[in-house]
Amino acid sequence: MSFDETVMRCGAPALCGIKPACLFSIRKGQYNKCKLGEWKAAFTECGKYVVALPRTKTHMLFFVYDRSLLERRCSECKIKRYLLQKGYPVEAGFCPLLAELLHRLVVEKAFPHEVGVFLGYPLEDVVAFEKTAGTQFRYSGSWKVYGDVAAAQEQMKKYRTCSTWCRRMVKRGVPVPLAVRRYIAINK
Repeated sequence: MSFDETVMRCGAPALCGIKPACLFSIRKGQYNKCKLGEWKAAFTECGKYVVALPRTKTHMLFFVYDRSLLERRCSECKIKRYLLQKGYPVEAGFCPLLAELLHRLVVEKAFPHEVGVFLGYPLEDVVAFEKTAGTQFRYSGSWKVYGDVAAAQEQMKKYRTCSTWCRRMVKRGVPVPLAVRRYIAINK
């Protein structure tokens, strides 16, 4: 699978504005730094960002986000309380909060599972995942669901539909930024 297809398969929901953020890993050999640079202007002007983070010797992490959705998510009272308990600089504002998450993703050996709230997963599911070490879930798809299975399945279906549509466009030769703009235009 090409770099473009991987980004669409894993990051389209955030680029298309239906999910606050996506996180995925790509082998360093598959990473195309030049292409990412080309996309930067197209995505930045509409508040979407693709951040490449070194994670291991062989893989890069990609944190793709829609700034307005993520900022709104991080401003929710229950999310702020949760992140404050995790040692995040909640009162400093959105940028320091995001910087702390990205720092933890790069530096910490243990994966920071609170990333789930940034990815838009229900807080109930993130907390339960941490408490049970990922066991005793009621459903598993894009994330492990401990709460409302029907709502989670509906949301996961939206993410899959978006990713599949965008990936098909890229396979047909449509550039990633244009595929995103087309998806947004037809789903307004």
